[in-house]
Amino acid sequence: GRSDGREWGVMAAREAGRSVPAFDEHTFDQAYFGAVSNYGGRYDRYNPPHKIAGYLREIRRLRPRGALLDVGCAFGRFLERARQHYQCEGVDISAYALGLAERRLPGVPLHHSAIQTFHRGRTFDVITCFDVLEHVPDLPRALGRLRELLAPDGILAIAVPVYDTLPGRLFGIIDRDPTHIHRNDRAFWLEQLREAGFEPIIAKGILRAPLPGGFIHAISRLFWRFSSAIFVIGTRRGTADHPLPRDAAAATAR
Repeated sequence: GRSDGREWGVMAAREAGRSVPAFDEHTFDQAYFGAVSNYGGRYDRYNPPHKIAGYLREIRRLRPRGALLDVGCAFGRFLERARQHYQCEGVDISAYALGLAERRLPGVPLHHSAIQTFHRGRTFDVITCFDVLEHVPDLPRALGRLRELLAPDGILAIAVPVYDTLPGRLFGIIDRDPTHIHRNDRAFWLEQLREAGFEPIIAKGILRAPLPGGFIHAISRLFWRFSSAIFVIGTRRGTADHPLPRDAAAATAR
């Protein structure tokens, strides 16, 4: 077993004299999802149908169909709904999570790999990456792979926690996940995307919180300045075939 899981990657990095943690498939095993992560064994509860529908609604406004890759697909909740509209594939570093996703998603290609080393030999019209990038030690390499996997006129949709507002700082206090190594503000994520060759065209805040009887999850540009998480859609720079929406222009011009 891995009862010392809360320090897996951090301890490995310290022992090797590195400042960047080293995570692998053993980091994100059954114990992680059950006891170490913020899910606390409540993955499905924290990914209710209205949350998935909200993500799909935002994505389908720009790309209503095509080939979709869900990066960090975990137990497959998003792909379960997305396959109604897209030709779907998923990739995750966790063999445990993929094992559960395979039962939920018969016929959907699922790949066991870290995104930094994932090669498919094709591109995708939509790449989704929800609550994943904050776990990835080498962001430039990961975002570079996502850009290579994205079709020239495709879109990348990400969601990440941010810690630069009062709700974000409060979340940071209770955020017990040691693999959340990028505890940054929203400007950091917009800059990371731009440095990797993406142009953010949609930038909105996510209002989300667990409740005794459910889970709140809402996406809106009105939440941008005070949310504890953000939703961003980006295109490969220089290849967007649609004008910049006003809500994205207002958010990214800050």
